[in-house]
Amino acid sequence: MISSFSDRRKHLVSAALAVLLLTGCSTPGNATTGFDTRVAPKAPPTSATELPIPSAPSAGLAPLAVTPSPPSAPEPGDVGVEGPLHAGTGTPTGTKRATSALWFNDGSWWGNLWDTASSDFHIFRFDAGTGSWVDTGVATETRASTHHDVLWDGSTLYVASYRFVNDGLPAEPGFPTAMRRYSYDSARKTYSLMDTTKVNDERVEALTIDKDSTGRVWATWQQGNRIYLNATGTDGRYWGKPFAHPASLSPEGLSNVSVDDTSAVIAFDGNKIGVMWSRQVGDALDGRYWSYHVDGTSDTDWTTPVAAVLGQNSGDDHINLKRLGSSGGRVFAAIKTSFTAASEPLIQLLALDSATATWSAHTIATVAECPNRMVVMIDESTQMLRTFATYPKPGGTTDAGVCTSTGGAIYEKSTPLDTIDFSTAPKTPRVVDADQYVHNVTSTKQNLNSATQGTANSGALVLADVNATSRYWHFYDSSVGSGGAGPAPTDTTVAPTPDAARPAW
Repeated sequence: MISSFSDRRKHLVSAALAVLLLTGCSTPGNATTGFDTRVAPKAPPTSATELPIPSAPSAGLAPLAVTPSPPSAPEPGDVGVEGPLHAGTGTPTGTKRATSALWFNDGSWWGNLWDTASSDFHIFRFDAGTGSWVDTGVATETRASTHHDVLWDGSTLYVASYRFVNDGLPAEPGFPTAMRRYSYDSARKTYSLMDTTKVNDERVEALTIDKDSTGRVWATWQQGNRIYLNATGTDGRYWGKPFAHPASLSPEGLSNVSVDDTSAVIAFDGNKIGVMWSRQVGDALDGRYWSYHVDGTSDTDWTTPVAAVLGQNSGDDHINLKRLGSSGGRVFAAIKTSFTAASEPLIQLLALDSATATWSAHTIATVAECPNRMVVMIDESTQMLRTFATYPKPGGTTDAGVCTSTGGAIYEKSTPLDTIDFSTAPKTPRVVDADQYVHNVTSTKQNLNSATQGTANSGALVLADVNATSRYWHFYDSSVGSGGAGPAPTDTTVAPTPDAARPAW
């Protein structure tokens, strides 16, 4: 049973309502509608009135910055920090873990978070000194029921936002996906909207973006039981016509998938863009597939897909990709499987060997551990792979040890990059709400503590969601080069739910 609000949460909600009454729920700036339809080198996007465009801050004026109340004192059993309200939108950090909501720039962490007072998504800055989020007042999306993927390339912020469908439902036309680009003023430490363009016209389960070496931004998603892609011109702005991965036309149809499958895209090896997807159609070719495109070649010129893992139940629709820039072609994928036996892997780390172009699979956690919705992050200062996922809650908390798809607590498991082995890795609680379930952890596409990626001395930051109380929670580790693990609370894990009582994921 999920417990009700504690007294401290009632106090916070009352304070938030008081702010709403005093401000009149005003939104920053004046909103306009439609896409940027000026002439472009590629086919310009079709206009759509379903998609409001947040207005850019007025010239010469810094956007509104709202200083939140200090975080409330943790309750016994809490780990991490309770953050802002996100009442008014569901699953604000996304669900399938392919997407990212955070980025590191100019010595600070930033996030794309829902603002309850104005009922839209804003750019927030993380104040590491106080452990709190500061609303910059710059809006990124006015539609509540949207998920987002955020990319910071060192000079421009890209925010792709899309209406999402739940598991088992097909993509639905008439719901455009938008990509908004923002410039950054380092002197004023502010972001300004440059333009909004249309990626596709589909409501989908998951969509991700990344940028190749020529300046083109790529996107991928599942539509009509096929893996789809689209790309901008080298301006990184206007999108072409969406197309199915060419493997859908091959005799094997390896990119023809089920309605529950998803994909993710990543730039790697200096001049390539890769796409990975799950295939769960119920035959011998089910698995997790990988294909790549060489920058500068025809949009439809992709390599024949190879199976990173192969076999029925080896794939599922949860995936998170990272690359190690300093190593050339090394790519890592944290994935979920559909296995059900207690000793089988439920989440895995797939590693691409650039020299042999082959993938290896490493168990992060078994079915018996009941993990779900994972991300992988590369800490370059310590040469560690750090994985974060939802596991059953630790002992001494409400619903301790319960295995459920509703959530639990966020734990970390880490391993050295060059000797990947999670079998002896400690499982450390990072975000625990003693009263409620935490779920849907997210972070950044960037590697941590990487001078080449502009994240030197970044530490680590992950964001999660407590749906029952409509609250963000986070874990921040400021350590750099000292093992990357930060403070390690006592792991009071209890035995999870027996196999017979496990939920159908």
